[in-house]
Amino acid sequence: MQATYILFPEKSRVSVERETLPDTPLEPVEVLVRNETSIVSAGTELARLSGLEQATSFPLRPGYGCIGRIEARGAGVTDFTVGQRVFYAGNHASVNRFKHGQDHQWGRLYPVPEGLDPVDGVVGCMAQIAMTAPNVTQLDLGDRVAVFGLGLVGNLAAQLYALRGANVLALDPVPARCAQARACGLADAVEAPPAEQVAAVKRYAGEEGAAVCVDAVGHSAVIQQAVAACAPFGQVVLLGTPRAPHQADLTPMLLEIHRKGLVVRGAHMWRLPAVPARGMKQDVAWAFATIFGLLRDGKLIVRPLLSHVVKPNDVPAAYRGLQHEKDRYTGVVIDWREA
Repeated sequence: MQATYILFPEKSRVSVERETLPDTPLEPVEVLVRNETSIVSAGTELARLSGLEQATSFPLRPGYGCIGRIEARGAGVTDFTVGQRVFYAGNHASVNRFKHGQDHQWGRLYPVPEGLDPVDGVVGCMAQIAMTAPNVTQLDLGDRVAVFGLGLVGNLAAQLYALRGANVLALDPVPARCAQARACGLADAVEAPPAEQVAAVKRYAGEEGAAVCVDAVGHSAVIQQAVAACAPFGQVVLLGTPRAPHQADLTPMLLEIHRKGLVVRGAHMWRLPAVPARGMKQDVAWAFATIFGLLRDGKLIVRPLLSHVVKPNDVPAAYRGLQHEKDRYTGVVIDWREA
C-alpha cells in the first residue's frame, strides 16, 4: 500500500514523502496501523529538527503520539484485534508498521475509546506526560500551585492540578497561551515576562511563595525562577526537560533550596512502568485509560490548545510556525484521514 510520511532530510528542513509498505506485517509482533491523527511535540521535535537533541542524526523520521486503527496484525499480537482503535508512539505518517509488546511505553499499543474524537484523543499523550507532575507531588486540597509555561504540557498539567483540588496560577509571557489557558478553565492565567513572574506568584500566593512551583518549560533559568517563587518547605517540580546550555552561578539557587528546605522532584514520564509491576499502583496503561476517560467526560479541555489541525502537505509550514511564530502556532495536530 502507498503511505505518506514526514521527513527531516537535514537540519532545519521538513519534507513530505511517499513510500510503499507491505499489506501485512512482516513479523509476529508487528501491526499495520492506518493513522487518523498524530500530534507534534514542539519541545522534542523542534529540538531534533534544530539538532539540539542529543544523538540526533539526519535524515530522520519525526513522530510522537498517533491514533489509528489496526489494519493487520502479526500472529504474536493477541491482545488487540484488526479494526481496533489504538494509541501508540509512531512516526508522522498515514500508515505505520509498529512492533507491539516491547518493554517500554513507546513500544506498546494502548486502546482508545470509540467515542473519543481522534483530534482530542491524540492530545492525550501530552496529558499523560503532564499528569506525571501532579502524580509525584505531595498535594493537599487547596494548595497553591504555580505552573511556569503554558505550552501543551504546562496547560494540561495546570488543569490536572486543578482537578486534584489545587488553586493554580498559570504563568506565561505569551498572551495567546494565557488566553488559551483561560479558555480551558484556568481563570488565574497571568501574562508576565520572566523577570516579573516571581513577583506575580507572590502576589497570588503570599510573600512566602507557592507551595508547589512547576517548571513546564524545560529551561534552566525557569527552574531558578521556580525555586525563588517557592514557599519554605515547598516543592519544585521539574516537568520540562532541560536541553539548552545555561550559564549561571548555581550557588544562590542551591542555597535557597537548602535554607528553605525545598524538595525538588523530577517528573519525567518514564518513571511509570510500561506494564503492571508488583508494588506499583500506576502504570502506563492505567495512565492512558485515566486520561482518555477525562477527555471523554469533558473534564480535561484540549481543543482551545490546538491552534492548527493540518493536512500532510501543510506540515512543513506548521513546523516553521512552531519555530518562528510561537504566538500563533501553539499546538499542531496532523489529520491523516484523507491521506
